[in-house]
Amino acid sequence: MTVRRGIGWLIAIGVALVVALWSYAIANDKRAPSRALAIAVPTPGTAQASLAYDVFAARSARDPKARANAAEVQLARAAYRSEPLSVPALGILAVSMTSGEQARQRQALLDLAGKISRRNMLVNNEQIKAAALRGDDRAFFTWLSRVMLIGNQAKAAYGAAMAQATARSGAVEALTPIIGSRPSWAEYYWRLVVRQPASLANAAQLRLAVARAPWSQLDVTLTDKQLLLALGRNGHLDAAYRLAVGLGLSRSAASNLLNNGDFGAVPELAPFDWQLSSQGNLGASIDPREKNLLISAIGGARGAAAQQLLQLAPGRYSLGWKIAADAMVKPGELVARVACAERGREDGDLPPVPLKPGDAKAIITVPDSGCKWYWFAIAVAIPDDALGIDVNLEQMSLAPLTSAPAG
Repeated sequence: MTVRRGIGWLIAIGVALVVALWSYAIANDKRAPSRALAIAVPTPGTAQASLAYDVFAARSARDPKARANAAEVQLARAAYRSEPLSVPALGILAVSMTSGEQARQRQALLDLAGKISRRNMLVNNEQIKAAALRGDDRAFFTWLSRVMLIGNQAKAAYGAAMAQATARSGAVEALTPIIGSRPSWAEYYWRLVVRQPASLANAAQLRLAVARAPWSQLDVTLTDKQLLLALGRNGHLDAAYRLAVGLGLSRSAASNLLNNGDFGAVPELAPFDWQLSSQGNLGASIDPREKNLLISAIGGARGAAAQQLLQLAPGRYSLGWKIAADAMVKPGELVARVACAERGREDGDLPPVPLKPGDAKAIITVPDSGCKWYWFAIAVAIPDDALGIDVNLEQMSLAPLTSAPAG
């Protein structure tokens, strides 16, 4: 999807925000003029420009498609003659130029106004639309960034637009230097983009880009974790894995394909490290000092206590574990499950392996089903009338027994 083809929804958002800000200014014009002036950003000594700006804003509040009329343009021209650097005057003059012949002059006025002030919402909105119409991704995202620095209201409206626009071709290249500079709204942007399924693939590329030099943003944040999980849920498994590695995930060794199989670290990069359950009837936690995984489940608990994604090639594997349990674990209450994580490939699921207390091993066979990515889960299934279980896992390993490489 190109910027040009997607301009409609952006214009709607931008116009709505401009109208909201203008309406706010008008509402406060008499009782709180300082607030109104802060929104409209008039230059001192240009009362005519401010008047034209406010009148145009009032009409636009009633009709978002309104154009600057002759009286407003006349006031703006008079203000421009007395104060050529009046941003409200430049804005009104620019929006009054609607013909193709005036396009170059219109853009020149907008560029001049943008250099003088970044706080005029009319000028900012027109710059965003102009960049989108000419397909200039870099200018498009740069102006969105500038607008988001103005205040929370602008950040909310234009942040949503930026998160959606991340899905577009060329967005990664245009956004990398902007996000790489760590603007104050960056964390807000990441919180929004993880909720945009269409933008997830590009968001992963963008996050990986700013993790590299010269930006070197390698600290794993909450939104990084949310992005990885969202990528996994939406089927972007290869992109998620590349991002996890770029953020510091250790590649699995042939001796143990499971990441953090000795439970020596708190998982940071799920789902390629352990994704732990925190349900009311089923919980799991890792104690890195004791190097164990504690699983607690009560009667009726069912599901994965801990799971992670990994790549498996067809072949035979040795599954090993070391478990200490406070009470006897009945057959079927604690199992290891290996299931294809790719949509539409349920034929790659393996039979569950019962996990008995003690130091034990089992052999599993991964079929040639065409599946590449698998969920490895430590799962429970506690009967409703059972007391539950408390289990300590001290080690879990999975290693190939054939020549077929995995991971």
